[in-house]
Amino acid sequence: MENAKAAVPGQNFGGGACHEQIKEAKRFFRAKIRKGLLALSAAQRKEKSQKAALNFLQSSIYKNAECLAAFCSLPDEVDAMPVIGRALLDKKNVLLPRVLPNTNQMEFYQLDGENLFAAAGKKKDFCLESALLERTEVNSWGIREPLLTLPMAEKEKFLPRTAILVPGLAFSKDGRRLGRGKGFYDRFLRELLEKNGAFRREGKICGYCFDFQIADDIPIEENDVLMHEVFF
Repeated sequence: MENAKAAVPGQNFGGGACHEQIKEAKRFFRAKIRKGLLALSAAQRKEKSQKAALNFLQSSIYKNAECLAAFCSLPDEVDAMPVIGRALLDKKNVLLPRVLPNTNQMEFYQLDGENLFAAAGKKKDFCLESALLERTEVNSWGIREPLLTLPMAEKEKFLPRTAILVPGLAFSKDGRRLGRGKGFYDRFLRELLEKNGAFRREGKICGYCFDFQIADDIPIEENDVLMHEVFF
């Protein structure tokens, strides 16, 4: 797949569809996928999350990455915790996103992996997930985010070989993505690609979802950023 670019021009959904047609198509897709997410049992979520994690962890993208930018999953999303835990054990840099207070901007913050595992040696009942929970808090949308006391990863200083896992409601295999409508990831990714030439050349932007969230066609617009690869 060709490398993603800043402000990638979206394909005309349905052959020259107008803005309102695309918006309506997005609403239809979101409603359809949300029904599927609600119908997913806890056991199915765990099984499908393990499958997605295995596919990503076995990929050359993960193996070549020096840094993983992941996300804290919502209850209805594919669970990214197995990948986060593996990356920390592999001593990769790990970043998590946070929406800045009173803005529409999102930034990534670095987990202190060394301190996290130093604490592990002092606790007989140490649990990685619990330790990560201590370094995050829940925002007004119910999304867990890294604490503001953690160091922020400036876009200009993102490591070149960073693999970014991007959540979404639906993806196509050729890299189109349908988010939840807030635009946080598209804004962040466009700015990152514009400001960091090394990441633009070597970094990877990866969709991450359940298998039933893959669609043949996804309506996208001019400002939507394409994924390099989609894992499910």
